[in-house]
Amino acid sequence: MTAQWRTAMVHPLPSAADSARRQTWRFVVLLARQRLIEAYRGAGLGAWWSILPQLAQIGTLALILGAVMQHRLGAAAGGPPVPYVVYMLPGVLLWQLFHDTLLHVADALPAQRLILKKNAVDLAVLPLYVPLAQMAPFAVGLALLWLLVSVLWQPIGVHVIGVTVLAAAALLALAYCIGWVWGSLAVIVPDIRHALAPLLQVGFWLTPIVYPASLIPAPLHGVLAWGHPWYGLIAPVQAAWTGLPASVPPSAALLPLLLGAIHALVLRRIVRHGRKLLLDAL
Repeated sequence: MTAQWRTAMVHPLPSAADSARRQTWRFVVLLARQRLIEAYRGAGLGAWWSILPQLAQIGTLALILGAVMQHRLGAAAGGPPVPYVVYMLPGVLLWQLFHDTLLHVADALPAQRLILKKNAVDLAVLPLYVPLAQMAPFAVGLALLWLLVSVLWQPIGVHVIGVTVLAAAALLALAYCIGWVWGSLAVIVPDIRHALAPLLQVGFWLTPIVYPASLIPAPLHGVLAWGHPWYGLIAPVQAAWTGLPASVPPSAALLPLLLGAIHALVLRRIVRHGRKLLLDAL
C-alpha cells in the first residue's frame, strides 16, 4: 500500500457537498461582517450606523406616542398601572427585527448574484448572513430597553429577557423562511419584491403593537388569536414586560410556527428542484 493510499484512507478527500457547505459558511460570515462593519468603513461612527436608525425610530415612537398616550395600561381594569411605552417598545423592537430580516433576506439572492453564479454554495444557507447581522442591533436595542425600563419604571427580571430572546429567535426563523421563499419567487416575478414592503407596513398596523389589543372589537379577538400570522409570538413578550395578562393564549404561537414550517418545506423544494431556474433568472 503506497503512502498516498494510506493518507487517503486516514484523511479522505472532502466531498463536493462538504466543500460547498464550508464555502457557503465562509461567505455567510464574510457577508455578515461586511454588513455590520465594512459597509460603514470610513464613517465617523462606524458600525454604530447599523444600530442608530433603529434606536432613533424607537426613541421617536417613545417620545411622540408616549406623550400622546400618557394613560397607564391595567389601571382601568383594577390591575397595576403600566406605562404605555413599556407595552409598546418591546413590540416595536421585535417588529423591527422581523421586518428588516424578512425584507433583506428577500433581496439576498439578487444582491449576491455574483457569488451564486460563480461559486458552488448552498442557496438555502447563504442568506443567513442577514439574521446574523440583525442580531447585533437587536441585542443593543434590547439591552438599552432593559436599562431604560429598569431605571425609569421597575426592575426587569432575567426571565423577561429570556422570553424576549426566544420570541426573537422564532421571529427570525419565520422571517428567514418567508423572506427566502417570496424573495426567490420575486426573482421570476419582480412585482412581489415591490409588494413586500407595503404589505409589511399594513401588517404592522394590523398588529397590536402601538395600540393595546383591548381596543380591538370583541368579535375580532378570535381572529387575532388564531388568524394572525405572528402576533402569537409578540403577545407573550408584551405580557412578560408589563405583567398584564396575555392578549392571546400561548397555543396561538402554533400558527406562526406552522407558517414557518410550511415555508421551510417550500424553501427546501425550491432549492432541490428550482436551483437552475433561479440562477438563470438572476
